[in-house]
Amino acid sequence: MKLLILLFAIKQTKNDKFKMLLKNKIALITGASSGIGKETTKLFAKEGALAILTARSIGKLKEAEEEIKSIGGKAESYSMDITNREQVKSTIEKIIEKHKKIDILINNAGIAVWNSIEDVSYKEFDNHISINLTGSFNCIKEVVPYMLKQKSGSIVNIITSTVKNTKAKRVAYAASKYGLAGLSNAVHEDLKDKGISVVAVYPGKTNTDAHDSYMSKDDPKRKEMLKPEEVAEVVLKAALTPPEKDIKEIAINP
Repeated sequence: MKLLILLFAIKQTKNDKFKMLLKNKIALITGASSGIGKETTKLFAKEGALAILTARSIGKLKEAEEEIKSIGGKAESYSMDITNREQVKSTIEKIIEKHKKIDILINNAGIAVWNSIEDVSYKEFDNHISINLTGSFNCIKEVVPYMLKQKSGSIVNIITSTVKNTKAKRVAYAASKYGLAGLSNAVHEDLKDKGISVVAVYPGKTNTDAHDSYMSKDDPKRKEMLKPEEVAEVVLKAALTPPEKDIKEIAINP
């Protein structure tokens, strides 16, 4: 196993040119309507991929899709609840029927509610496991047979630095993300010799709406966080990692 740690200082300028690193690739991104997921879809489209946007809300997805198309990118949107196995299966079958392949899966969809063991409810805990862990499993389980048939593919699972340094009031969130980390590592071992790369990305605190419940949009502390587009750059790096490199994890910090 190899762990790559990046202490982040990516700055993109107007003069940066995209290298079409994902030309003709089909990339499926979950939780693509906002935050890291949305920025990842935009970056992937700029790099030449057909970005397949999925989330539960089709309205926000269509807005993101149109934004990508307005800059010359290629995108499609599908309403998909990752906790609904039949819906995941049917959506992926539609994509395969239309495009014949899925080259990249980005498991980004997730929820985050902060509570201690005293305060967390059973429902809240179960929701975190269902979305953050089981939902990602559902997507991996349905995509892998097609990648095995192709003898190629890339799976990127967005975890969290919480797994590396768990703090108080993270019971449900930490449990679900620790589970996803274990799932990602196990699938990595299963597939690394079969032409499929599986990499877990561990972002530090990122300025997304996950923090809106306890922090205002203009809180100065947000300036100290990673930007979603910075994390997207690392997701791209993870997606481009050849399986023979045997890189299992990439951690990024502000």
